Amino acid sequence: MNGIPDWKYKVIRPSGVADGHLIYLSTREVLVEAEKYGITWEEVPGTRTFRLNYNGVIRYFYAQVPSSASAVGFNSCVDKSITRAFLAHAQISIPKGFHISRHDDQAYWLEVFNALQKPLVVKPSHGNQGQNVFMDIRDQHEYLTAVAESFTFSHEANSGAIVEETAAGVEYRILATREKVIGILNRVPANVIGDGQHTIQQLIEQKNSDPRRSDIKEDALIKIPIDKHVLQHLAHLGMTLESIPAEGEQVFLRLNSNISTGGDSIDVTDTAHPSVTEIALKVMAAIPGLEFAGIDFMTTDIQAEQQPGTYNIIEVNGSPGFCIHDYPYQGKNRHAGREFLFLIYPELKDLPLPEGD
Repeated sequence: MNGIPDWKYKVIRPSGVADGHLIYLSTREVLVEAEKYGITWEEVPGTRTFRLNYNGVIRYFYAQVPSSASAVGFNSCVDKSITRAFLAHAQISIPKGFHISRHDDQAYWLEVFNALQKPLVVKPSHGNQGQNVFMDIRDQHEYLTAVAESFTFSHEANSGAIVEETAAGVEYRILATREKVIGILNRVPANVIGDGQHTIQQLIEQKNSDPRRSDIKEDALIKIPIDKHVLQHLAHLGMTLESIPAEGEQVFLRLNSNISTGGDSIDVTDTAHPSVTEIALKVMAAIPGLEFAGIDFMTTDIQAEQQPGTYNIIEVNGSPGFCIHDYPYQGKNRHAGREFLFLIYPELKDLPLPEGD
């Protein structure tokens, strides 16, 4: 892409520096935008950190984190219990819930279970990409199992589980800086549309044949994986992979809406109510030193003015994969890679856009 030779991180081996892991699409988007402005770049081998040089001004970035971000801001998003505390302190709506640490006994687990309205969501406090997230928890046995499973995601000493009441509404991902909202996506859970002829497995295969879909979880659109969560959810619906949905019937294959598990991204930036932007900027201001984030936003109506009872902030990701906003399943390219570059070099915002953009 754009004449850059290969897209591999540089790793350090006994024999010297060699190509290693793939550089993911969000990072590549930043490097492509940098070249358009005459910025040279290199990876510091073994760090996955990129060094940019614009007219002698050196700046760095790592993953989707600009060098201007603070450790407090980034780490506050890594630990979801800290995120919740900052949002609650700023009087931003979040689902009622509690943190369970590795040191809490089962009596406390049950106290949390009995204190919350069902169904529940249980997820790792240090999780990402929708992994080990359990939804629609209603009985005590599946709750205890979900908490124990959440503990297996991370081995950090302060990691644990977040248990929350299920927020009402539809889930959106808002990409924002402290100054603006870049894009808003409706993240639709992995699904297929029936035609009255093909099985669910065949419909999944057809959808996965879309050349925009990838096997790489960090890309903009991901192939739908057929895993135990899909099989369990279909069983809950009274269906199997061999079921043939009616023509026009939409079958959701899992509860979580992450793009990394095969969801669809629908851009709604232009139709969202202005109050959504106001709340997103309030979220950014609530977390010290957070410069760039993906905000998981639940609302009963994205086009209506938001009130405390109509929306909830589910999570804030301090290193969001933003290529989903540049290559949505449906909608406009929001040029998130360029906006990220503007955080690193704010002076670029005053220049004309590169030719062809």
